[in-house]
Amino acid sequence: MMTIDACIWQSASNILQAQDNLNELFEAFDLVECRTPRLVIECKDSDDGEDDFIQPVWNAYYSVRRAERRNARVEGWITLAIQLTCSEGVESDWDFGKRAKVLVGYSPLRSFDEAWGFDTDSPNSAGYREDCEVTASHWTLDEGRGVVSWFYAIPLDQMTSVDAVRRLIVAPLHAILQADNPQDPTAGLNGIFGSLCVPPQPPVRI
Repeated sequence: MMTIDACIWQSASNILQAQDNLNELFEAFDLVECRTPRLVIECKDSDDGEDDFIQPVWNAYYSVRRAERRNARVEGWITLAIQLTCSEGVESDWDFGKRAKVLVGYSPLRSFDEAWGFDTDSPNSAGYREDCEVTASHWTLDEGRGVVSWFYAIPLDQMTSVDAVRRLIVAPLHAILQADNPQDPTAGLNGIFGSLCVPPQPPVRI
C-alpha cells in the first residue's frame, strides 16, 4: 500500500514529467487571439508560475472587442484555464469529475474583475460551481439585467495538439462570439459536443 508521502511524491513527479506538454498547451491558448473588423481578441493577463505547473489551476485572460479601432471598448472577457485537479464535491456523481480539464469561459461584462477566475471549486468533482446552472453542454451564470456568462469544459487528454486547440477552443469561440447572441454558446458547441465534459444533468422527474 502506497503511503501518503509516496503518493505526494508520485503526483508531483507525474506533473513534472508532463511539464513540457502543459507549457505548450498554455502557450497554444494564444491561438484564440484574432483581429478582424468584427472581433478583436487579445491576451491581457495570465497566472504567473514561471512555467512550473505545480499549482492546481492556471488561468489566462483575453479581452474581447467588437471593432479594430484603438478606442473600441472591451465588451467581454475570455478565460482559458487548465484545471489539473479539483475539490471533492458531493452534489452529484459526475463522470468527468476526477479528470484534469481545460475550462473555456466567457463573460460579457466589461470589467476585468467580472472575468471568470477558475479554481479547484469551479467546478468541483461533482460538476458544481456556486450560483451556476447547467445545460446539456455548458454552465451558465446569471449576472442580472439579462446578462449571462458561461463556460464549458474539455478533458485535458483531448488537447493533444495545436489542431485540437484550434478545433475545440479557437473555432467554437470565434463562431460563438461572432454570432447574434454570444451569451448563448449552444449552437457553437454542437459541433464538438462529443468532446466535451458534459455537465452533470439533474435527475428526470417522473
